[in-house]
Amino acid sequence: MPFDAATLFSRLAHFGAIALSLGLRLAVALALFAVVTAGLRFLDHRGVISRSLGGLVKWFAAIALLLGIQATLSPERLHQLNVPMTLALLAAAWMACRHGVEFVYDKFFLVRGKGRPSGHILKDLIKFCCLAVLVAAGLKALLDIQLGSLLTSSAILTAVIGLSMQDTIGSLLSGLLLQVEKPFDEGDWIKVGETEGQVKEVTWRYTKVLTLDGNAVLLPNNAVAKERLLNYNRPAPDSRRAVSVPAPTDTPPVKVKSAILTALSRADGVARRPAPVVRLAEIHQDHLVYAAAYSITRQDTALDTADAVLSAIWYQFLEHDIAIPPPGREMRRPARVREEVDPRELATLAAVDLLSGMSEADLAMLTRASVSRRYAAGQTIIAMGDPGTTMSIVLSGQVAVLAAGRELARLGPGQIFGEMALLTGAPRQADVRALEPTRCLEVDREGFRMALARHPDIVESVRRICADRSAPAKPDAREDVSPEDNTLFALFRKLFL
Repeated sequence: MPFDAATLFSRLAHFGAIALSLGLRLAVALALFAVVTAGLRFLDHRGVISRSLGGLVKWFAAIALLLGIQATLSPERLHQLNVPMTLALLAAAWMACRHGVEFVYDKFFLVRGKGRPSGHILKDLIKFCCLAVLVAAGLKALLDIQLGSLLTSSAILTAVIGLSMQDTIGSLLSGLLLQVEKPFDEGDWIKVGETEGQVKEVTWRYTKVLTLDGNAVLLPNNAVAKERLLNYNRPAPDSRRAVSVPAPTDTPPVKVKSAILTALSRADGVARRPAPVVRLAEIHQDHLVYAAAYSITRQDTALDTADAVLSAIWYQFLEHDIAIPPPGREMRRPARVREEVDPRELATLAAVDLLSGMSEADLAMLTRASVSRRYAAGQTIIAMGDPGTTMSIVLSGQVAVLAAGRELARLGPGQIFGEMALLTGAPRQADVRALEPTRCLEVDREGFRMALARHPDIVESVRRICADRSAPAKPDAREDVSPEDNTLFALFRKLFL
């Protein structure tokens, strides 16, 4: 078609006339819209209204302004501006629907869920339905297309797409069912098949679970819906755990049960209510099996609690002279003679103030319950600020206690270091470095608890140590305050008494 300048100029003049006729109306509408937006933002910053409610009011105001402009136009002009006005109304209606859904969920569903974040799948579904309705209305108003006839004519294509995406569609529908039935919430600890962890997010396609190992596992929603689901947070946040403990056949069950119950009562992380229970579960020719059940309230510490339980059982068996039978059957052989402890080591331990009053047999048992470690000259044994639950007794050699590069003390055989971490759970207060080849006996918290149970007089030694450690830090402390009120001793009592 040849270029016609007259036609071009006539069209430009036509659009210019339309713009001039709408200019004043648009300017007034935009000014009012800006005023409403500024007022709602001010109220939002003051906390009078929520952001979702402000957005809902703002876009309803936009719809009202557009309808007001339409009411002031002549039928001929309204027909000419049908497409842009319809698109503007649809866009404003879509924004109002979005903020309206957010407002309804924030107002009602969060209150019903006691402040927990609601699942966004239902919100997305409602928004999608609103968008579908608006698209259908737009097609009907602008192109006179019936959405039902369009879907009917493309039924074969729809079937092909559905078959090719059946797994994805299954995950989407399963995600919707999970949101409707609510078998778990975000933050709950669940077990699906072999996967156990905390629910972090539920989307349209998958459920994100953070395992105890710190790995994020994405489980398809259709797999979550098919597998056996265990929710540890319902009906109560505490869950029951069980452990099997083998014991010899010649030890009376009452003795074994008492030792296991004592261990469960002392293990960190075990709930006191409901109380732990121990039952004789199996009888074999060469050993017995006891089932110990206990409750925990924090699933993220399940591994630490299991470690504390098993360690406490081991120490209790050692204290009560209960042997753990080896797996399977074994040929009868003479009993192994218990290895004797070096008398010089026992003399060194007897000289430790903290262990004063313990018999030679009890010191030998503490030695067997601890571990002997060797360090080369210049090797760092403990570092300042590190966590720890053990103390060390110097058996031979010499170590230096350092802080900020300055030597505070030198320790030799019969002296201890790291005891405050063991007694109170405080982090290491200084660096300790071997000055020469050194051997130390490392005592952990369970071993010391065993010694404390046999000799309650050790508490007096702990009192003196806590008072000596607190005295330099509190020179103006009142003399009438009892050692039990001391902060360090209070931490000790919390851990051991």
